[in-house]
Amino acid sequence: MNHASREVMTHLELTWLEKRIEQWLRFGHALETQPIDRYRRRLCFAPGAVFALLRWTQAECGAAACCIDIVRAPHAGEPRERLPFVPTGAERLLHRSGWMQVRTVLAVIDALERRRINPVHVCPSYWQQLANGLREGGIVPSYTTARHEAWLCGRTVP
Repeated sequence: MNHASREVMTHLELTWLEKRIEQWLRFGHALETQPIDRYRRRLCFAPGAVFALLRWTQAECGAAACCIDIVRAPHAGEPRERLPFVPTGAERLLHRSGWMQVRTVLAVIDALERRRINPVHVCPSYWQQLANGLREGGIVPSYTTARHEAWLCGRTVP
């Protein structure tokens, strides 16, 4: 991989400290995985790649927190939002925290996969629409096969 293409890669850093901090990829395809140390690794994503990160933490007092983020790796020149787990910055399509919100998002992802729709290829605006719907009272918009096919066709048109 040449230097120019490496500049536009989006890096995701995952940490795994058993029963304390557990971060994992729910979906997405990394081009590279690089170990950082015994507990951390860096995944590199191509521009335009969409991936989901699940994060779970347990405090010393016993309280646990979880969240899910669905993120798109931006192309060169596109705006990048600073995210704590993406040092290169990315476009956050969805962020939900709390067990019920995370379960709802996971159920949507599972339903897509049961219909043989890879979440990586879902229209990015759908993830934003889902985030808004959940924020506004738990409304889960449908993602139809027709919408998915329209998105895929429109994406390939020059």
